[in-house]
Amino acid sequence: MKTRNFLKYLMLSIVALFSATAMSQTTGGISVGDPAPEIKYSKWIKGESFDSFDPNKLYVMEFWATWCGPCKMAMPHLTKLQQQYKEQVTFVGVNVWEKIPQGLSYDSSLPEVEKFVKSNDANMGYSIISDNNEQYMSNEWLRAAGQNGIPATFIIKDSKIIWMGHPNSLDSIIPQVIDGSFDMQAFKEESDKRTHKEREQREMIMTLFKPIEEALSVKDYKRAFELMDKMSQERPEFKSTMSVMKFKTLLTKVDELEAIRFAEEALLNERAGSYLILEEVYKVEGLSPETYLWATEKIDNFNEITNPVIIDALATCYAKGGDYANAIRYQEQAVVLAEKALREEEMIGTIMDYTVEEYKNKLTEYKKVK
Repeated sequence: MKTRNFLKYLMLSIVALFSATAMSQTTGGISVGDPAPEIKYSKWIKGESFDSFDPNKLYVMEFWATWCGPCKMAMPHLTKLQQQYKEQVTFVGVNVWEKIPQGLSYDSSLPEVEKFVKSNDANMGYSIISDNNEQYMSNEWLRAAGQNGIPATFIIKDSKIIWMGHPNSLDSIIPQVIDGSFDMQAFKEESDKRTHKEREQREMIMTLFKPIEEALSVKDYKRAFELMDKMSQERPEFKSTMSVMKFKTLLTKVDELEAIRFAEEALLNERAGSYLILEEVYKVEGLSPETYLWATEKIDNFNEITNPVIIDALATCYAKGGDYANAIRYQEQAVVLAEKALREEEMIGTIMDYTVEEYKNKLTEYKKVK
């Protein structure tokens, strides 16, 4: 995640920030120039394993998750860099922050992570590990270094952290490290200033949202909505985030009809508001058929949509709404578009071979019902 997008990332990820895992903080801190933490993992999924850094070697530690779009976009380029510097640099992809149901250990995510790695093998031409149940890699690397977004990358030399940032910068940084021209001290000063500023931003946002979090945690939805409305008025930069949060809370915790009324008044005026509605509705189980069909009616440019993920969501809403004719129609489109994306490598890491199979299986099920 690019630093300049930090505030935007936090706004869009505010629900994740409320969770205990995302909010966890470490007591210690690490910075450029410090010894690299240990390597701990639940499984070394791919590549030759090692348990400590060789002081005579150079390492790139890349932190990622299966749900992270920018992480997936970076993978083919990381593979090319590993091939380019195969004699000088060891790349390791570190899987973190998978979305784990409450009560389950982190290694419960391993089947899905391994499935992702296997399907994306050609675009992940480097070693892959998965965090352990204590989430050591997340806490003692990312959190300790003040890295609160992924992808995040660390370069290790002489068993020390000499650089950390976004993988897009590796093209210019690695040659400097190899030829000895990289100025670690200058980078450290810049990095520490940036990390301090980001920490202040994060603490400010957490303070602003804490009353809302507390109201939601005790199911005081009236109070939560009052605070959301107040936030929207006083801090316009959070208005879109508040609208989505309020809609989702109304939809899943309060009343569907009230959620629809609110969306009609607020969300549809937002840029891409109809897609925000579709995204929230299709993922929820147990809504009325009318609500699912209402979400489809808000999309007014069907013929212009070429993203198979959106088309699949549209088909899902039609199916949940009982309109299997349209569910089949759009699921067929989703399959065709997904196959094209897979064939032409247009949505690497998002459309996988198993994604196409899932879409096909949905289509089969819809046809059975019809």
